[in-house]
Amino acid sequence: MKILRVVNKGRKTRYRLGVEFPPNKTVELTVGNREYLTVKAVRDFEVEIIEKDDKSGSKDRHESAETAENSLDVQSMTIDEVLEAVKEGKISVDDALSQEKAGKNRSRLIDKLEALKEA
Repeated sequence: MKILRVVNKGRKTRYRLGVEFPPNKTVELTVGNREYLTVKAVRDFEVEIIEKDDKSGSKDRHESAETAENSLDVQSMTIDEVLEAVKEGKISVDDALSQEKAGKNRSRLIDKLEALKEA
């Protein structure tokens, strides 16, 4: 696992790995090797490795793979299905928002999720 400091030098907000990268703002996140390459590949990103943890890398990758399998794929669901999953606690509002913004970016769903978040 690596801790990265990422600065978006572009003019547009970018979304990678479910994280929002606003223009000219610094964002810190923890990623594995594969996710690091996904972030590093963006032309407008200035990526700096803050901390590198090689000792437990394989164990962490295994755990992240399990959580990725257990999380719901918001992109394959309808708006009503996503809202129902959030109400039942199968997925958090923040996770649903980040997946939606990184994927289909349906404004109606984003508005409803933000209303749930505020309530």
